[in-house]
Amino acid sequence: MKVSDTLITPSQIIDSLLLSENLDWSVRLVSNFKQQQFRLSNEDSRLLYLPNNPYGIGFGIANQKMVIDVVFNLKTEDEDHTTKFAAEGALILAKNLFGFAIENVNGYSVSSKQNEEEEFRRDISMSSIGLEYLRVLGKNDITVRGMKAGLPDTHKTLVSYGFGGFLLWRDLDADASIIPEADKQYFNEQAEIYDMSGFGAGILGGVSAYFSLPAHFFATAYVAPGIGIEYKYIKTESGNYIPSNPLLIKTDFFASLGYNREKFYINFTFGTDWFFSSLDFDNNIFLSVTKSKFVVGYNLGKVFKRKKTF
Repeated sequence: MKVSDTLITPSQIIDSLLLSENLDWSVRLVSNFKQQQFRLSNEDSRLLYLPNNPYGIGFGIANQKMVIDVVFNLKTEDEDHTTKFAAEGALILAKNLFGFAIENVNGYSVSSKQNEEEEFRRDISMSSIGLEYLRVLGKNDITVRGMKAGLPDTHKTLVSYGFGGFLLWRDLDADASIIPEADKQYFNEQAEIYDMSGFGAGILGGVSAYFSLPAHFFATAYVAPGIGIEYKYIKTESGNYIPSNPLLIKTDFFASLGYNREKFYINFTFGTDWFFSSLDFDNNIFLSVTKSKFVVGYNLGKVFKRKKTF
């Protein structure tokens, strides 16, 4: 077997994702809600860190191999603004699903379980980069539109599954302790974090299902639990330390409900990604990214058609 027969060249990837005559394209208008929050807790107390202005509008394109949405954040004049950057994507090459997510959030509203006080901390920022790989098994064909975007590529109900792994890098930074003064009595000194960096890796398994419903409706669901280890380095106002418990628990969930006709479709999606790990000393941190979209799309059909040669 020749080497050229086994390796995928950049031109083949571009042709597969963009120029193939077998791809059905659509353009779409998108409104979304996205909340990149985290929670610091111990056995009795909890602090919730929520970004402001989670809503956005935008546009996108999609085919069987990829989905690209560009969304612009909406801000109001009567709130403390969170500045954020987010990018994510997924593609499938020969039943190999690759996904990535990049998040950078500056400015959090901090609310306490212990009291009714809430304050906005502009100095708190959270950055993260996540990579995910899933080898899709079984005989059923599956596409990124069906697994990650909820767009139908078939009129029959089917289920696919796979196994893979993930990588996670994250960094939490603040000018001072992320715990408000009124809540310091409920947390130990090891929880008074002003900087935390971590790198984790693990394995995961995923199941995706597509349900064909009457009257041109459809539903999809995707769940991928995972487990791994994470190295964390934490800086507090009383000293620095490395947590001894490296366990990292991850779960991805996605669901959608839509209506599809020959030329247009309407789709509502909901998804959430969870990461949970221990900081030792009875302290835990929980990171979640929750997102939902309402999409109205128009099917263009096959855009790139090869010319016949005689």
